[in-house]
Amino acid sequence: MAKRKAVNKSCKARKWDESRCQAAALPGSDFCFFHDPSQAAARREAQALGGRQNRRKMLDADAPDVKVEDCRDVVSLMSETINQVRKGVIDPRVANAVGYLANILIKAMEQGQLESRIETLELLVKGRSQATPGLTMEGELTDADIRTTKASGQARGPADA
Repeated sequence: MAKRKAVNKSCKARKWDESRCQAAALPGSDFCFFHDPSQAAARREAQALGGRQNRRKMLDADAPDVKVEDCRDVVSLMSETINQVRKGVIDPRVANAVGYLANILIKAMEQGQLESRIETLELLVKGRSQATPGLTMEGELTDADIRTTKASGQARGPADA
C-alpha cells in the first residue's frame, strides 16, 4: 500500500525582515490568506469585522433605568443581568461592569448603615454620660467613677461585667 504524501506548500511571501512566511499557502495559490493579492478585499472585511467586534459595548439607549435602594434590588438586578447574558441580550462585558458597580453600591450601603449605627450608639453613650458621671465618649470609666457608680447602683463597671 502506497503512502500518501500531504501537500503542504508554504507561502512564498517574504516578511519585513526578509524571512519567508511560514503559513500554509491557500489551495490553488502560492500565498497564504494574509499575502495573497486576490484575497485583499476579504482581508479588509475580516479586519473591519475584528474592529467592530472590539468596540465598546453599551446597552440600548431605550433600556429602562434601574432604581437600586437596597440589597434586594441589587440581587434582582444581578439576577436579571445574568439571565440577559445567558440569552445573549447583553454583552458579558456590560454585565461585568454592572456586577462591579453593584458590588461598590453594596459596600457603600453597608458603610452608610455602619455610620448610622455608630451615630445612634454615640447618641446613646452621650445620653448615658450625662446620667453617669465620668463616662467618656469612648465608654470608659475611671476607677473612682466605677466605685462611685457601684455604691450608688447607677451602672456596672468593667469589673462587674
